[in-house]
Amino acid sequence: MKDERFIVTYRIEASSYEEAKAIAWAVQVEQTIEFPYEFVTDPYIKGTITGRLESLEPMSSDSTYANVGVMPNVTINPSHYYVARISYLVDTTALEATQFLNVVFGNSSLQPHIWVVDIELCPTLYDVFKGPRFGLQGLRQLLETPTRPMIQAVVKPMGTPNEELARMCGAYTRGGADVIKDDHGISNQSFSQFKDRVQRCAAMVRDMNEAHGTHTLYAANVSGDGTDVIERAYFAKDAGATALMVASGLVGFGWLHKLANDEKLGLPIIHHPAYSGGFMSPGVSGIADYLQLGLLPRIFGADMPIFVSYGGRFTFTEDQCKRISSYIKHPFGVMKAACPAPGGGVTDARLNELVALYGNDTMFLVGGDMFRRGPDIEANMAYFVERLNTLSTNN
Repeated sequence: MKDERFIVTYRIEASSYEEAKAIAWAVQVEQTIEFPYEFVTDPYIKGTITGRLESLEPMSSDSTYANVGVMPNVTINPSHYYVARISYLVDTTALEATQFLNVVFGNSSLQPHIWVVDIELCPTLYDVFKGPRFGLQGLRQLLETPTRPMIQAVVKPMGTPNEELARMCGAYTRGGADVIKDDHGISNQSFSQFKDRVQRCAAMVRDMNEAHGTHTLYAANVSGDGTDVIERAYFAKDAGATALMVASGLVGFGWLHKLANDEKLGLPIIHHPAYSGGFMSPGVSGIADYLQLGLLPRIFGADMPIFVSYGGRFTFTEDQCKRISSYIKHPFGVMKAACPAPGGGVTDARLNELVALYGNDTMFLVGGDMFRRGPDIEANMAYFVERLNTLSTNN
């Protein structure tokens, strides 16, 4: 690993090239030594540990970074922005997900006018952050759904008794759902205790799969405090859950990485975006949405990152969503493609449009619209599966 380096690209807002260079220098120092550079005497610290500016260029008017962190329908003046590529010694990451992110955008995230817009890993980091265990094609094999767009259902709403949530799992499975997951807001409340819920839901999905020849996965929400994450994950597996869901915005990407690399667990992992909005919503600084919701979950092992789709109750644009999906499944080093899972605004009326945009290699998360067709959610699910089969044939 001698002097092996990875690169982070930042978009910097500045009034001149010299000001941009000064800001980039501040990032180089802040993200590594966080110490007055002029007082450093060790040449290794000065020349190798400290971040290194690889390039600094004015942002072009057609740059793909121009719309990062900008409100829809707002145009920024590219002459006020610069693109800085800064490399860091791989050893500064301690080969840990948490410290890697600390180097990428630790203290500098507290400064204005700086956006992380791209990340380039080095060979050692590809060895450590292996990406999805199953990925897009692995999920297709588990689900025995080789070509059509896939569909994911949610058990909800919060406050529903566990017996009813399990009944919903049974109906979804008989209807042909590919994946059923806990709603991210259902955790370990008194009205939906984790162990009881997971045992009931996992048993129901298993029994329905055996009875009807289906291959539905049930994903338990294992987000929790500290080591509760891993304890819940092991309980869920022992109870028969066939996938896990975690929200790194709540528990940290380190826990996602730990779950994904635990050989004894070995389950597909769904990544939920709850609490991530503040990192990448429009503002003066942050991390590009396609990194926060797409690439980073994939790097740390998510097989299926969920993100909010456009046209629903969220303010994401079509271009944003298309790019997030791209970072989830397009080539990235030796890493497997993950499975994009757009949700929020996925409705029957818009399904043709959404499949045309995202393609067949997508897991559509249908929430509220699953219930709008009527109380028979088994029939509703079967309807959506048939719709996706038809759209796959048409494509």
